Formats: sequence, structure tokens, C-alpha cells
Amino acid sequence: MAKGFDKDRERKGKVSYFGKDLTRRAKSSCELCEASNQKLGVYEVPPVEEEPVFEQCLFICENCRKILGSIEDADENELRFLNSAVWSEVPIVKALAVHILKKIKDRYIWASELLETVYIDEEVEELLNKITL
Repeated sequence: MAKGFDKDRERKGKVSYFGKDLTRRAKSSCELCEASNQKLGVYEVPPVEEEPVFEQCLFICENCRKILGSIEDADENELRFLNSAVWSEVPIVKALAVHILKKIKDRYIWASELLETVYIDEEVEELLNKITL
């Protein structure tokens, strides 16, 4: 059991090294909802690799983390951040936003309409095919 604990602690340490670069990339705002003046943390988009991968990490607020934990239970208005996140220039942010839109498109007309307008390049498509949220 100690080995698992040590391995987990080591992994979390490696992920925390991404914090400074993610803060810069995110301009100290949530990369999904763009909230500022919030406590932000590193979020690894599933599936989580054995070795942390910077390109699969986001810097998000606690509210977005809660929403990602239970998309099916999220209120329609809580998901409106997708209107801007889907246009992000950061591939993993865009891929995650598209993934969520695909999950909710049958519940909300605006999500389906938004999906129809989004251009998905090869890099985003590749990330999108990996996400297991």
C-alpha cells in the first residue's frame, strides 16, 4: 500500500510542476469558463497517462471541476461556458468543450447548433478521440 501512496504522491508532484506554465497559458483565469479571481487547479483530461502530459492538462476553477465530475447533473446555464471554450486556441480546451457538447447535444438545441459551427482540425480530432470523460 505504501508503494501506491508513494507513486501517487510522486505523480501529483510531477503534475504540480505544470502549474506555472498553465497559469501563464490560462492568464490566471479558468480555461473553461474564464472565471478570474478564483482558486484554480490543474485538471488532467481522462484518460490519465502513467506519466503526466502537459498537453492533456487544463487550469480550471472548482466550479468547472464539479461540473466535469457530473455533466449529466449540470444545469443548462452552468454549461453555457462552452459557447466560448469551444473557440479556444488551446487544443485540449477545445477538444474537451466539443466532447461535452457532444454529450449534451440531444438535451439542448443550442449545444447541437454550436457543434455544427465548430471547425475541428486534426490535432483536436485526435485529442477528442482519446477523451474518456
